[in-house]
Amino acid sequence: MGEPRITAREGARAASPRDVAVPVPSTTVLLVRDGDEGLEVLMVVRHARSYFPSAMVFPGGVIDPEDGEEAWLDHANGAEGLDAQERARRVAGFRELYEETGVLLVDAPAHPAETSGETPFLEVVRRSGGKLDLTAMTPFAHWVTPEMSPKRFDTYFRLCWQTTEMTAVSDGRETVAVEWLRPAEALALGASRARNLLFPTKCQLELLEQTSTVAAAIEAARARRIVPVSPTLEQRPEGTLLRICEESGYPVREFLADPASTPRP
Repeated sequence: MGEPRITAREGARAASPRDVAVPVPSTTVLLVRDGDEGLEVLMVVRHARSYFPSAMVFPGGVIDPEDGEEAWLDHANGAEGLDAQERARRVAGFRELYEETGVLLVDAPAHPAETSGETPFLEVVRRSGGKLDLTAMTPFAHWVTPEMSPKRFDTYFRLCWQTTEMTAVSDGRETVAVEWLRPAEALALGASRARNLLFPTKCQLELLEQTSTVAAAIEAARARRIVPVSPTLEQRPEGTLLRICEESGYPVREFLADPASTPRP
């Protein structure tokens, strides 16, 4: 379905004709900031050998068991009122941002101590001297991959905001580029085929395009009724038509993908 990366831990299994793959819980993050010309969102370009080859997406990935550890209660603020699953979703979002872009969002901006790629994220946060602010990540959307897909994701989109200047860089493995874009710019890149834009990504950008500031985007997300979205697919001679329900609240609810570049929703 959308943004998450595949790892050995994700547990997704291929579906046989008589079997349906179990959706794997994952988090995708829309990190936004106020730019000179309006709202901007951080996007990454996936590696050509990734599950979503060369797609321009939001940072995100599968929720790891470590994201749900109770030890996070000592290294995160704003856990009050969140159940263990939602806390893990938000921690996973912060972790994916750090792993894919190098952006470490803690409440006390500091340069994290020297770490390696194998350093657990909990240790990275501890060494930074700060804490994750779980309130700075609010529900934005919820998508589930259709049952006919060989790999399925139960993806929770979370809106997060950046209030300090931090440099985002590609990790060079799963992603090959990182850029801040206005939603309209990203949509134009997808429409022109300059970027491979997946249907779920396109839908989130269309929602973001309706707001011009971070404050407005947060207010709209908090006011919106979020329903699980699972696209239906219809094969046509000209390509694959993807549809989502009217209750989803997206301005555009159909997407025609040509056979050569059909997105996996």
